[in-house]
Amino acid sequence: MKKTLFILIVLFCFLIIGYKLFFYLDHQSEIREKSKHKEITRLTTGELNLIREGDFILRKGFGFFSDFISKNLNDSIIDVTHAGIIIKERDSLFVIHSLSSDVSDIDGVQIQSLDTFLSYSAPNKIIITRAKNCDTICGKNIAERAQFYLEKEIPFDHNGNYDDDDELYCTEMIWNILEKDLKTTTIPTDPEARKDFFFSMIPMYDTTYFDIIINQYESVNTK
Repeated sequence: MKKTLFILIVLFCFLIIGYKLFFYLDHQSEIREKSKHKEITRLTTGELNLIREGDFILRKGFGFFSDFISKNLNDSIIDVTHAGIIIKERDSLFVIHSLSSDVSDIDGVQIQSLDTFLSYSAPNKIIITRAKNCDTICGKNIAERAQFYLEKEIPFDHNGNYDDDDELYCTEMIWNILEKDLKTTTIPTDPEARKDFFFSMIPMYDTTYFDIIINQYESVNTK
């Protein structure tokens, strides 16, 4: 019995070490790629002028984990892996989003300047969307709810409990605002359909729910 318990403890320790090592190596890969592309402009002046407060920004990140998400949570040439909400402070644009402490110094909802957020995006891999029928008041309401979650210091949802508001991952926060807080969007309620919906990036650029303001994938593929 003691031998079995010892083996289980050792295996558990190896699993934890392996998990931490994977994300450490992934973060190092992300840093290298970020540095390699630091001189590349992600959004042109014309694209920046199209953005409004309350818009959603989708990006394709760097690293092994982002590559996994890009291949498994999309089903087309679009391979975005992360999403955030654009807000405006003192005439500057920022992004509120949620990241795990495995890839960030902060676990959960946090804020970055738009430039910093963009620096972690692969070039020509950005989409900006806006909720359907969303005017400037709607956009302001979305931004205010994002700031609410930021001020509450909501932690990252490591378990993927998408109907539990105490922890939120990136797209979960967006759908929580649109469906539950502002009640401006209706999404699937059937358990299986809802699970598929939340564990996918595809709904984030589905024109059923959003207007596409900027689609760099489209621009690249029409050149």
